[in-house]
This record gives sequence, C-alpha cells and structure tokens, in this order.
Amino acid sequence: MFTFDLEPLSEVLPRLRADLQGSGEVTFSAPDPDLGAGRYAGEVTPQGRHRSYTTWLDVADVLGARLLTPRPLAEGRVELTLQRLPPLAREEGYGVGSDFQRLNKLEDPWFLHGFVEALQRADLSPGARVLSAGVNAGGELAALALAYPGHSFDVVGLDLDEGALTLARQRFPDWTFMVGDVNALSADLGQFRLIVALSVLQSRGVNLDVALRGLIKRLEVGGSLIVGLPNCRYSGGEVRYGARMLNFRDPDLSLLLSDAALVRRHLHKHGFRVYVTGKYEVLITGVSARQATLTSRDDP
Repeated sequence: MFTFDLEPLSEVLPRLRADLQGSGEVTFSAPDPDLGAGRYAGEVTPQGRHRSYTTWLDVADVLGARLLTPRPLAEGRVELTLQRLPPLAREEGYGVGSDFQRLNKLEDPWFLHGFVEALQRADLSPGARVLSAGVNAGGELAALALAYPGHSFDVVGLDLDEGALTLARQRFPDWTFMVGDVNALSADLGQFRLIVALSVLQSRGVNLDVALRGLIKRLEVGGSLIVGLPNCRYSGGEVRYGARMLNFRDPDLSLLLSDAALVRRHLHKHGFRVYVTGKYEVLITGVSARQATLTSRDDP
C-alpha cells in the first residue's frame, strides 16, 4: 500500500492506472475526506490534499474500476481500494437473459428524480392514454405510480422483442404490450396524451428523424413526449458515465449532443416547451407551450 499526501491529481491518476493494469486492484491511503468537508478538491489540509468521496468515485469511473468500502486509518487518513471492472461489451443484448434485463433504472437517483419530474410535467389526467415505444420489459413504467399516486392509465407498450414483452405483461397485466416498430407506428394505435421513448431512438436500425416524426404524429393536441438518450455504459454491476462511440475507449459525447439537438429542434418546431435533464440518461421532455404555462402558474 502506498500513500498519497500532496500529489496533484495529474500524478495520482497515472500511478493508479498503472497499478490497475498490472494487478487489477490497488490499495492506497489518502486524507480522510470527512475531515475536509466544505473544501474543494485539491485544497491543502493538515492531512494532505483534500479529495471528497465523490472525487474518488469519479477517479474510479475514469479508470474503469469500482471503489470498495473505505477503511479508517490513524492520523486522519483512510485506506481506499480500487478494483478493475471487466471490459465494456462491444455488443449488448436487450432480450430475456441479457445483462440489460438486470438493470433497474429506478434505482438510479438521477433517473428516478428526473423521470418522475418529467412525467409530472405531462400533467396527466386519470385514464389518459400513454404509449411506451421500445418498452422492453417495462420496468421504468412503475414510475407512473410514483408521479400520479392512485391514478390509473391506459398504457400501451411496443417493442420488437417478444420475450421482453412477456416480462412486461407479467409486471403489468392490466396494460397492453405488443410487437411494434418505432420506425413505423401504425395509425391504428390512435392518439396518446403522453409518449415515452427511453434508450430506443439511438438503437441500431432506428432512424431517429423518421421515428421522432412518427411519435409526434401519434400525440394528442396538448400531449407530451419524453425521449431518453443514454449517456452511460454498464459493466460488472456498475454504471459508467459517458456515451461511447464504436472503437472509442473513452466517452465521446458528439453523437449524443447531435441527437439531443435534433430532438430539441423538432419539439420546438412543433410548439413544445422543452426541458433537458438527467445524467446517465439524458431526458428531453416536450410539453405544449400552453400546458407548460398552466403548470407553472399552479406551482407554489
């Protein structure tokens, strides 16, 4: 175990990276973050250069590692251990039995907070029709009950994976789940007060521009649309920040920003007020300008 005292982060990162590449795990001591509460990263304390636990979590994320439970040491220091994560998968499946089905986005604080807030912005009345395009197994739809306690809705979910739809039907037996292509929504679906499309519009085989136009056509007058664009990858039970392009080791947000701008532009063009929120999944919420005005007047 080695000790970090006054070394800048520019020296800390290469040392940790080298050790992780060599052994897969590295243990070191650092100033106790709790003793520097209120200081910014890099400020000097009697124990050494302060870094919060949030900073050390970011260090772990940058290095593709997990931070294990810290152990207190004497003289205002803690023992920290980083453990290397498995490589990011290049091809990720979404069907039954895949790692994706283990994910519960409602356990992500940023997503839970942002998605419930986005749902509430839609200002749904009991019985409103809701479409979830690319619903997969439907886990995120449980947030409807959090945003509107005691309300029931007419929910339709579409996906190309029949196995995932079976799981969705088991979760929500009172709702309708069917095979459907987000690129070609049938007019027979009718109109919806709210349409949700999470982590689907950037999927392989989806034409973002075509799909987005089709979703907007299926909205009622005054309806709302919530689009989610992933800004992370998953590995070894951990979420890793940042969208990644093919053959890029580190995050590159170019495609994410381009697609987010396209969605925002489309919504503005059709008279929506647009909100962009989130961290590991960027949520772009479009509500009618009139509805947004009424909602803001109701806010305390």
